[in-house]
Amino acid sequence: MDKYLNKIICGDCLEIMKDMSDNSVDLVITSPPYNCGINYDVYKDNLNWEEYLRWCEKWLLEIKRILKQDGRICLNILFEMGIENNKKRVSPYAEFYKIFQKINLKPFGSPVWTDSHRVKYTAWGSWLSASSPYIYNPYEIILIGYKKNWKKDKKGKSTITKKEFMMGCSGIWKLKTQTKELTKANFHTDLPDLCIKLLSFENETILDPFMGSGTTALSCQNLHRNFIGIEISKEYCKIAEERLKQKPLL
Repeated sequence: MDKYLNKIICGDCLEIMKDMSDNSVDLVITSPPYNCGINYDVYKDNLNWEEYLRWCEKWLLEIKRILKQDGRICLNILFEMGIENNKKRVSPYAEFYKIFQKINLKPFGSPVWTDSHRVKYTAWGSWLSASSPYIYNPYEIILIGYKKNWKKDKKGKSTITKKEFMMGCSGIWKLKTQTKELTKANFHTDLPDLCIKLLSFENETILDPFMGSGTTALSCQNLHRNFIGIEISKEYCKIAEERLKQKPLL
């Protein structure tokens, strides 16, 4: 396990996680590919929807195995989206919730947030008509779950403020948004910061199997947690490594 600690590992998360020890990670924070056609450099983001869900179940099973008995997971996903050129609407949140239940990852909470810098939808459908209006949902959701015990087995040092704790428990997270396009899809450190402070103690180990530009690793480094980052793109791994070297960290 030590060979992965505080490193960005370039490779397929399914293959890398198979080499990781059972019951070894305290918290997983990640935002997997949405399967909505984003043009990543090495990953095909437009699988058949059922194929995509089967793939998600595989890596979630690996995550469940490597989580400690009191380990938690924060999965940043969409409420709903269109696929097949918007001919069909799906709810990633509902699908992941079902997968959690199927593999016995226990859902515990679902706070919501929105990216205020996201381009507002202008595909109105039938403009000013009841004929066929297009309804857009701007919110993302963080599906929080745990492996076996929600209450942590051991005491540790918390680093969360009163204000952060109250917002974290409120279910409505007011977060900064990432304006720099470091990768095709990235979020501000505010998101992993709050997940880490709310759900882990200092010196615990945090895994992000879809590390992207390294945001979760940056948060861990700033907040005195260990991290394990897995990313399939060599280019994104380079970006993450460079960001980890920066001072102050961004």
